[in-house]
Amino acid sequence: MNSIQDYFRFCNKKTKSEILKLADQLEDEHIVMINSTPSGGGVAEILNSLVLLLNDLGLDVGWRILKGSDDFFQVTKEFHNGLQGEKVSINRRKKGLYENTNCINARSTHIERHDLVVVHDPQPLALIEYYKKRIPWILRLHIDLSNPDQKVLEYLKSYIEQYDSVIISHKKYKLKNLAVQQLIMPPSIDPLNMKNRPMSNDSMIGILKKHGITLHKPIIAQISRFDKWKDPIGVIKVFEKIQKEYDCQLVLLGNLSIDDPEAPEILRKVRQRARNNKDITILLNVEDNDRMVNALQSVSEVVLQKSLKEGFALTVSEAMWKGTPVVGSRVGGIPLQIKDGQTGFLVNNISQASQACLKIITNKKRRNRMGRAAKKRVRNNFLITRHILDYLRLFDFYLNQNHQYNIGQKYPY
Repeated sequence: MNSIQDYFRFCNKKTKSEILKLADQLEDEHIVMINSTPSGGGVAEILNSLVLLLNDLGLDVGWRILKGSDDFFQVTKEFHNGLQGEKVSINRRKKGLYENTNCINARSTHIERHDLVVVHDPQPLALIEYYKKRIPWILRLHIDLSNPDQKVLEYLKSYIEQYDSVIISHKKYKLKNLAVQQLIMPPSIDPLNMKNRPMSNDSMIGILKKHGITLHKPIIAQISRFDKWKDPIGVIKVFEKIQKEYDCQLVLLGNLSIDDPEAPEILRKVRQRARNNKDITILLNVEDNDRMVNALQSVSEVVLQKSLKEGFALTVSEAMWKGTPVVGSRVGGIPLQIKDGQTGFLVNNISQASQACLKIITNKKRRNRMGRAAKKRVRNNFLITRHILDYLRLFDFYLNQNHQYNIGQKYPY
């Protein structure tokens, strides 16, 4: 297991000094993170590293997983979709299931024993309703809130406004007329986890071959959950246009998150669309998934992230960290990461995406130049050392009443 000391080579002396100083001031503070799944998405990916490293710094940070039925996760997926702009219906039955599940979880979570709570996304949002609030509660929303369905938002606002602060990933996600301060904190990647640490060429080739991928043709890849917002069908359409001009292969690598009941049907449609194209490979829940992601992002000529809505998309920074240019949709948190024309391309439709990919895979000098700039951008902005410092400042503000950070203003406070 990596130690926090292993990460200090990724940040400057000033950042290291502030992390250690704040950690000393926060030693033994009881903090708990709550979300809905231990794996299968960006939130769990972040927490797997963040919780361990905060504990290594001397804080006492726990991690709780909300438990719920398939019907509960169907309802919370609808809330998720509604907050991202889809028109959904919510009725008394759905509200009752949502509230009852949170109430049951509240009885077994023992949050009152902590000094501060961080709740991630809508699934456990209503937990706050079932406690006598004596400590700071922070809500972290990882999704694209730029155009929420107002009925869903109005229902959830009664819970959101009980929190002390709401953390979002982008300034354009700020909710209007919200009676609670909103803070901006972009996510991050862990440069030392198995997805992102350097791999030898032999190791990469070996794991790719194990899963049926060879380098006989240049690779275009998208690594994402099989979620309609990730638009895997659109990715195949992009590839079909590219194929008409350049001989290459597409790899779609993903998983099915346990809190997303729509995923199996999305996967079925993807397989149906790709069934007659021998140059498309679909990989689901592969063994050694993190190493496979690492290898695929490293060897691909270009990585796609053709999302329709996107809170952030950690896969963009993951690929950029490996020196691979990314072609991503101009939505959500993707433009925070990609500098258009410098570290990759931002696109608005299938035609633009296919042309952008061709510009990269047919010009090695451009690809290498963009790759170097991409890695530098991630190092300067989206590594976990910056994220740890963000959270330490936030905790210090609430637990030690340290107001020097001008919290609530532009990132990073």
